[in-house]
Amino acid sequence: MLVFCYVLAAVYTLSVNVYGVLLLKFQKNADPENPEERVSDGKILLAALLGGAAGIYAFMFVFKYRLKSFGFMILMPLLAAVTVCLWILLARWNFGYLPPVPITSPAVFFPLFFC
Repeated sequence: MLVFCYVLAAVYTLSVNVYGVLLLKFQKNADPENPEERVSDGKILLAALLGGAAGIYAFMFVFKYRLKSFGFMILMPLLAAVTVCLWILLARWNFGYLPPVPITSPAVFFPLFFC
């Protein structure tokens, strides 16, 4: 059952990141004169809050899009760090099925230092 949780977490993270990247691409390619094609910033922020901030942030540089947007350039890395910390904590707690894994070495403790 625990392996299923890890696979489900990986598939969820991958799909939310792909969704966020596609939203970013559609927003970049949208016609500015046609508001029906345009993707709102709220949808991109929602995708980032759901766990897709790392993909959105990386592909902002690939697409060279919204790089001067102060909010996106600050918020996306922060949300990505929070998402990584949450996934580390969930993995450490074995998704609530087993007792937490004790921290025995500094290598295991280092990523949790920032969480």
